[in-house]
This record gives sequence, C-alpha cells and structure tokens, in this order.
Amino acid sequence: MKRRMKKALSMVLIIITILALFAQSAFAFSEKLLDEIDKTNEQIFKEVEKTQEKAEKEALKGKGEEKFEEYLDKLIEKLIEKTEKLADKLIKKAAIEGVTLTKTYIEVLIYDRVIAIDPFYAH
Repeated sequence: MKRRMKKALSMVLIIITILALFAQSAFAFSEKLLDEIDKTNEQIFKEVEKTQEKAEKEALKGKGEEKFEEYLDKLIEKLIEKTEKLADKLIKKAAIEGVTLTKTYIEVLIYDRVIAIDPFYAH
C-alpha cells in the first residue's frame, strides 16, 4: 500500500511540475506580445505627432487654402496607410502565435481634422 501511495504521489508531482513549466512559457509569450503591442503603439503615436507637426508647419507658410487642404489630405492619407500597415503587421504576428488582436480606433486631431487611427490596447 505504501509503495502505491509513493508512486501516486510521484506521478502527481511530475504532472504538477510539467504544468508549471508550460505556465511559465505562456506567461513569457504574453509578455513578449505585450512588448510588441507597446512598441507598435509608440510607432503609431510618433507618426501622429510627426503628421501634426508637418501640418502645423505647412499652415504657417501661408499658402492658399486650397493647396493647404490638398497637402493635408495627402498627409492624412499617408498617416492612415502607415498606421494601418503597422497594425496589420502586428495582427499577423499575433495570429501566427495563435492570438487574435482586433483593431480599436481612436480619434486624433490633425490640424483642424479629426481622424481615426488604430493603436492597440491589451485587455
């Protein structure tokens, strides 16, 4: 009877050890993904900042309103393309690892226009 108990306890300890090892690697993975999300968000917000600065500089040049509006349209279009590209790249990376990320748009102000961009938030 004692021998059976020792074997049963040994098996339970081995199973617990194996489960603990897998739990640690899952935690490390989630930390890595959170870091990727943070880096991507930083890049997205830097792009927004650059676009805001460019729009303000162009406005100070005092060119015609029509030319400025065209410039602003192109600037915003480029910003949206860049941020979408960054977001799509991160979504693909996460999907490869078996994690589903969704886009969550927020509004930002570029000169006098409100546009929606997509930083990620881990929930």
